[in-house]
Formats: sequence, structure tokens, C-alpha cells
Amino acid sequence: MQANRVLVVGKDEAHAKAGAAKIAADKFTEVQPAPWLEAIPLASSGRYQLVIVLAGAEIGIAAVTTFARSAERWTQREGMMLVALTEDGTAALHRDLQHAGFDDIIHRPMHPTQVASRVGVLLRLSTMRRELARRQATARGFTSGDGLFLAPAEPVIQSRRASVLLVQFDQSAHCAEQFNRAVRSCTDAQVCDDPEAARTLLYRSNLDAVLLCSAVDPKGAIAFADRMRRVPALYNLPVLLATPDVSGLDLDTVFNAGITDVAPTCLSSEQLSVHLASFKRLEALRAALAARYAQHVEMVIRDGLTGFAGHGFGMAHLEATLRECTELSLPVAVAGLTIENLDEINAAHGYLAGDIVMRRVGDVVRRCIRGEDMATRLSGSRILVQFPDTRYASANVAVRRLANVLRFQKVDLRGGTSITLRIGYTLACWDGSADARTLVASLKARKVAVAA
Repeated sequence: MQANRVLVVGKDEAHAKAGAAKIAADKFTEVQPAPWLEAIPLASSGRYQLVIVLAGAEIGIAAVTTFARSAERWTQREGMMLVALTEDGTAALHRDLQHAGFDDIIHRPMHPTQVASRVGVLLRLSTMRRELARRQATARGFTSGDGLFLAPAEPVIQSRRASVLLVQFDQSAHCAEQFNRAVRSCTDAQVCDDPEAARTLLYRSNLDAVLLCSAVDPKGAIAFADRMRRVPALYNLPVLLATPDVSGLDLDTVFNAGITDVAPTCLSSEQLSVHLASFKRLEALRAALAARYAQHVEMVIRDGLTGFAGHGFGMAHLEATLRECTELSLPVAVAGLTIENLDEINAAHGYLAGDIVMRRVGDVVRRCIRGEDMATRLSGSRILVQFPDTRYASANVAVRRLANVLRFQKVDLRGGTSITLRIGYTLACWDGSADARTLVASLKARKVAVAA
């Protein structure tokens, strides 16, 4: 079974197993304990997307720091997230661990659901890091190493306070006062008690995250996030759901609604800062991935109308993705989108109208996929979207949402004419053996579902 791999490092085997047992993992995530003496060979092997070190009384800060600094020499460090799991949530320890080279810190005690959510965010960061390196390598093949593309270093995150919008739901119980104080103490926050009024505030261009605080029933907050997800301009904006009891949350439902992370309302300001730091890194990596398209304008790499990858570059990148995911036993989903009525539009309004349609489609799709996803224009009306490290169920939710967003677009032409689009889509999940051309060909053989 294809799985994400998480390595938990403890002082000895018993300590590592106890730590691994506290990490709630779904059936697609494999958590392996490792004693201290065996940790470095395993962690440096490149088989794990996430390495969690149990820092505390059993493994002191000096040993943990040495471990992190040794990781800087590992050849596979680029695509791996190195995380400390500690019971000490002080800001001083947080700074020490970050300076040592840890990518993130998880503070206990945490409910297993919350730990699972943090692991999900960190696995996504690992995916985005690998995708950044993959796009760099593919681009080098097309530019003959002429230096047009910069090294894929992770962007530097500004140390400013995070700018957030705090939307409060069902606040009559006053259960979330500690969370609200934590938000105000560590962020530049705008607080809104009216979810409907909050919609107009979401379009502030400098927002780092949206915090949804629900003191009683999180259903309203989840529905709010789902509606946000349907707006292209808000698709990639990180969202944190805070509620007193995270144990009753269904993470599949939460994540499919577009929520990035969950947390209890009893978070301290230091713990909240950890979440927001991850959010800022997600956004910075997403922006860096998007910039890969803007660095070169030749048609061989980027389609001029849509801004998507060109056919040759997209197929080469998909082949590289499949090759790497074979080594790591990770899933890949691909979706085909078709503008079903593009030929009719060209015949009725001319090819310039078709160009206007494809520009609109390109703008919407680029804003409605994650940073790690990649869109390629295969032919005139056919678009391929690659979802790395993504299983069929999650990709199906994403492509259905994307098709419906496109279906509701009205494209205005000269003369006052307005046209709508008919969108067909297909989806396939890689079986672990097919090459890129075979996988794309399998999309043609599947029944096309038309968004209705």
C-alpha cells in the first residue's frame, strides 16, 4: 500500500514506540519508531518525508541539536521535514530548536487528532519542497543549464507578526477567550463576530491566515471554509479551525472543506505562533512554486495563453514525479479537464474569443490549485492537472470543485456577448507502474463527467 512514511526517534526502542503510539496516523501513513543509535542511518536514507525527534528528559537539548545539525549534510534533507516533539512549549526552547535546524516543533500535550493535523501540514510542506526541486530539475533539462532558473532554496520567511482575520462563531458561551487573547498577543489580528460581514474582509491582500474560532459547534465554521474554497482568490489562503474539543472532528471532512489545520481553543500564544509559522511557510513555498512559471516565457516551458506548463515540459515533469514517487511509494493522481464547447465558441465568435476563454480558464485554474499541483495544456481544449502525493478521494473533491468553479464563469466578449463554459473532467490514480504517456492516455479512455 502506498503510504507516507514518518520516523519517530526516541532514546531507546521502548521510548520510540511510546512516542509513535501518540501519533494518530491514518491508514495511508506509516509511523516507524527508531532508537537513538539507529536513527541517523534511517533518517538519512531518504525514505521518510517526516522525521520526529522526541526531545525532552530522555534526550537532552544538546543531543537533539547535534542530531539536527548533522542532518544538514544529508543528501536527502531537501525533501524531508525535521520536527521536534516536546512537552516544553516555551518560546526560548522553540527558538533554540529552530536555530538548530528543526523545521517545526510540536508541543505536547496534544490530542491525537491535533497531532494528526500537524503531521498532515508537515507532510504537505515536504511535498512542496520536493516539488520545488523537481520543477527546478525539469527546467534545467529544457534550458541546458543556462542559469535562467535559480537554485530551489526555500524562501526566507519574514519575521514580522502574522496578519490574520479572526472570525468568531457562536461566541455566546465565551469558551474561546484564551484563544482570542493568544491571537491578539502574537498577531496583527482583525476580529469579526459576524461571519457574513467577514466575507468582505477576506480579500485583504496582506492576510497570512484566517482563524475560525467556534466555541460550541464547528459545523458553521467548516461550512464557511468550504464556501471560501470555492472562490479562486481565496483558494490557497491558509485556514486554522479552533474549537474546544478537537477529538470529535472528522479530519477528512475538515481538510476537504479547505481547512489547513485544527487546534484547541486552549492554545497559548507560543503554540499558536508555531501554527502560524507553518502557514507562512506554506504560502511562501506556494509563491515560489508559482514563480517557476514566471521565470521563463518560451512556449516550450509555458503556454502563452493560459500560463500553464507547455506540453513537453508538463509531460517531462510528470515523468519525473512518477519516478520519484516510485522510489518513495507515494500516490499520484492526474485529472483531465476539457472545455467541451470551445469549438462551438470558436465557430460562433471567432478564434480571438477562444483565446479570451482560455486566458480566463488559465487564471481560474492557477488560483484554484495548490502550490504543489501543476497544470499543463495538452492541446487546444485539454488541460492536465497533476496532484502529487494525493489519493483518488482527495483529488476527486478538488477536480469536481474546480470543474464547478469553471462552469459558473461568465466570459464577456466584445459587443456585450456573454458565454458560459461546459466542462468535462476525468480522473485517474497512478497504479505505480504506468509511465506518463500511459497514465495520460488512460484519461482519454475513461468516461468524461460533465460538470452540471
